[in-house]
Amino acid sequence: MRLEWKYTLIINIFIIATMSVFFMINDRMVQKETVLSVTSDYIRGISMREVASDIQERITGEYDADKLTKTIRSLDLNKMGLEIVDINIMDTNGVVIASLTGKSLYEQLDNDGVRMAMSRQMRVRYPPEGYFGHWVIEYTLPYIISPPSARPEELGVLQIMFSARSIAIDSRRRRMEHLIYVAIATVVLTIFINPLTSYLIVRRLQRLMNTMAAAQAGDLAARAMDSSMDEIGRLSTSFNKMMEQISSEHASRLEALGNLAAGVAHEVRNPLNSISMTIQYLKDDREMKSDEAIECLEVMAKQVKELDRIVEEFIQLTRPVEMDLKIVDLNNFMDDILHDYASSFEIAKITLKCDYSKDPIYIKIDKDKIKQAFSNIIINAIQAMPQGGQLCVTTSWDKSQRIAIIEISDTGIGISEENIDRLFEPYFTTKPNGTGLGLAITYRVIESHGGDIRVKSIEGQGATFTVVLPQG
Repeated sequence: MRLEWKYTLIINIFIIATMSVFFMINDRMVQKETVLSVTSDYIRGISMREVASDIQERITGEYDADKLTKTIRSLDLNKMGLEIVDINIMDTNGVVIASLTGKSLYEQLDNDGVRMAMSRQMRVRYPPEGYFGHWVIEYTLPYIISPPSARPEELGVLQIMFSARSIAIDSRRRRMEHLIYVAIATVVLTIFINPLTSYLIVRRLQRLMNTMAAAQAGDLAARAMDSSMDEIGRLSTSFNKMMEQISSEHASRLEALGNLAAGVAHEVRNPLNSISMTIQYLKDDREMKSDEAIECLEVMAKQVKELDRIVEEFIQLTRPVEMDLKIVDLNNFMDDILHDYASSFEIAKITLKCDYSKDPIYIKIDKDKIKQAFSNIIINAIQAMPQGGQLCVTTSWDKSQRIAIIEISDTGIGISEENIDRLFEPYFTTKPNGTGLGLAITYRVIESHGGDIRVKSIEGQGATFTVVLPQG
């Protein structure tokens, strides 16, 4: 596995751009270092000062521009091996009145230039601030331009531009060396960044993808081995936690499926045993009268009907729920359900307390299936109060979430904490004659309506079933 070409391109462009910026910044520094190294050359500095002093002596006291021009143009410019690019002479106002080449005539020296002249400073000027495209060492110093009889003396400015060709050559050499080094570093980074990225990132992602593929193929024991603290490591940890939850859920489902199969087998075996015994009885008793035979056949028919009921309940748990949704008034709907159990409440000595919402609650439900779901809860509540008690039914409406809330509470024997989590599993029951399908069907019906059902109970203090149904 490798990075896609666009990511590789982005990385390489970033490297090139970074190294280019680095080169430009460092190139500026190299130029300044070159200038400083040359201007600090003691011998060169002495030679320039001697040449400048000699020119200064020749023009001191002269104030005529034509004579000054003739004087500087008659000089030996190659004295002591120094090449002079230009010589400018300024008056007391800093205006160029004489020039070796004539390029700077009538230009005015700025304040920094005057300050440098008074302090006898030199500086290197190089493109783009160079002298007409030349690398030069600029040396400025004052000289007396007024006649000897004049008082006070007036000072002009002598500006000499020594060639800095050697500095330019040295600078170009250093810049080229620097450019080569930067280019080599850029190429090396560009070549090795992809394998390094593959080693640090892509290979780890490939291992994680292989683990995910194994999990997708059904290997629930697949786990990512990356335990680092970076993003890939945290992703691997999250994946492992997810796989643990899936494995646990899978084990729970297998256990529930095993219980379901065992429950179905148990429920089917009892009617089959009864049918088998009845058939055997009919075969063994040759003197049986017709009335007895009819009675035996009725027993068989009853057991076959029981088998049909068991199969139908099992099918309800396995096939998709088909619903006939209609809008009903929840309060009236609950009254109709509870009315069917009025006699059961009276026989079981159970008092009924209803606390409905003051406003009508309209929801869209399958009346028959929801009635079956609530009936299973009510039957369980009646069976949980063998000595009598109280059944409380409340309804309310949550406007913000647009859901109806129905609570059915009893004062019965309650449910132990370890049994609450298994309460809606198929064929799980704590009753001697229970099938364990009633609450499983209830859960499936509520879930198919997009609702939820929760149970709270303290053993010996009753239980509360809370059903939440959306408006629909």
